[in-house]
Amino acid sequence: MSTELKVADAVWIATALLQKKNPDGEFDVPEIVDRTMREHLTDKPRTTIYLHANQHCVANRPPNAARLRMLIETPSGNRRLFREGDEYHPLRRNARSMPVPQDVPSKYRSLFSWYRDWSAGHARPWEETDPLMRLAGTWKYGDADEYVRKLREGWD
Repeated sequence: MSTELKVADAVWIATALLQKKNPDGEFDVPEIVDRTMREHLTDKPRTTIYLHANQHCVANRPPNAARLRMLIETPSGNRRLFREGDEYHPLRRNARSMPVPQDVPSKYRSLFSWYRDWSAGHARPWEETDPLMRLAGTWKYGDADEYVRKLREGWD
């Protein structure tokens, strides 16, 4: 295929193909790497693809070189596609969660409409409307109770 396809986009396509076949599934990183290689989505080395599927594309891991939200690490350590409503590392806020459609070979573009339908079926709209839920995961100042205790010192 094209060497111009970004590795992250190749990983998303491979994972989307796996997810479409098994909508409730989780996939280990080597399975995603193998699918990426089988589809000939990139000519980058296997180790580069692995790094993207393991770290760079994973929304709920601290960002390293990339700030993408394409995959989620499940409690079992596997991966699935990211969908709106999933928790993510605060430094990945507003990060890209899928490829730019024009950058994807035409034979894979149907994945975008499938992904929107699949993702929408799992949306948690209350997180978007509840202002307190939007704050979840944003506190960065250590233990919140300790912080409030320090603020209240000397109020007597």
